Order: sequence, then C-alpha cells, then structure tokens
Amino acid sequence: MPLQHCCDAGLLDFEAAPHASSIAIPTRKCQTVMNPLPGDLFARRLRQERERLSISQAELARRMAALLGANVDSTAITRIEQQTRAVRLDEAVTAAEALGVPLITLISDNYARENEAEIQSQLAELALAEQEWEKQRQKIHRITQTLQQLSSEREAVRSHALHVNPETASDYELDPETQAALDARMRDVRNKLAGEVTDAGT
Repeated sequence: MPLQHCCDAGLLDFEAAPHASSIAIPTRKCQTVMNPLPGDLFARRLRQERERLSISQAELARRMAALLGANVDSTAITRIEQQTRAVRLDEAVTAAEALGVPLITLISDNYARENEAEIQSQLAELALAEQEWEKQRQKIHRITQTLQQLSSEREAVRSHALHVNPETASDYELDPETQAALDARMRDVRNKLAGEVTDAGT
C-alpha cells in the first residue's frame, strides 16, 4: 500500500538537529500504513530491545549519555518510542551501541530473512564468478601452452639454421621487445608453477 495518504496529510515528524552532523530520521504518526518508515520501525524495535534487556528508559538514556558525552533525558527516549519525537542519526547509532545490537536490527523487521537472502544471492554470484574464473584460467593455460610450443619450435628452427647456414640464423630471432615480453610471461608461468608445487607440498 502506498504511503501517499500519510505523507499528503503532513504526518511525517522531523525534529531539527542540534548541530550539522546530526541527521533526523523521520517517524510517522500514522499507524495504519502497511509499509512503515525506518523511523517507525526504530521506535518499535528500540522499545522491544530495551524491554528484552529489562532496561528502563532512564537507564538507556544514561548509557547513551555516557557514550555520547552529552546529556540525554529519559523523556527523549519516551518520546522516540511513542513516535512523538524524531530520532537523530547519532542517537540511533548510540542507542544500538548501548543496547549491544547492530543498528540494522533496529530499523528492519526482517533482518534475518533479508540477511539470509543476501547471503544466498552472494553465494550464487560467487559460484558464477568461480565458473567464469575457471574458464579464464583454462584459456590462459591453453594460450601459455601455445606460446611455449611456438617458442620451442622457433628455437629448434633457429638452432638448425645456425648449424646449416649461420648467416640465416638471425632471421629466426624475435624482435627484442617481443622477446622480452615472451621471456617475462614464461618467467611468470614458471614462478606460478613453482608456487603451486610448493603449496601442494605443504
């Protein structure tokens, strides 16, 4: 169900932040909307977590004040839970810390389900990435083998030419830049193979 009727009625409640670094999280006085705002969820989840820990509003305010290094009145907690006062970002973060819970659990009703869905999504993406990586690894292996074969064939022909007609041996020498690039790539392959043997041995 859309939120239009509540927004149009002007029932979003923002409180001005006391300083520039504070950001107000909106709460809504309309309780009949099926898709609550984060501020609505926060107010309810704050109360649930506080009561779960058997912490009074005054105690929570005291803990938050200690973390913030500033006074937090217990009436502020009351008003936040009753959704008559907007909670600021610094207060939300501090409240979660004071309660010993991740902030996300105070602004989501379905965190566990959403978290599991995201884990499943990432696992699927990882599997696809591994498949693609394996394809690329095999392609690199094939290209490397081809380079090694071409290099060996060229060297064999050059050696033969050196014995038959030394004057033509230079015709089979690679351009210095190409030779340097080939040597570097083959050196990388040898080092990688040596590393794989070492890892297998351990």
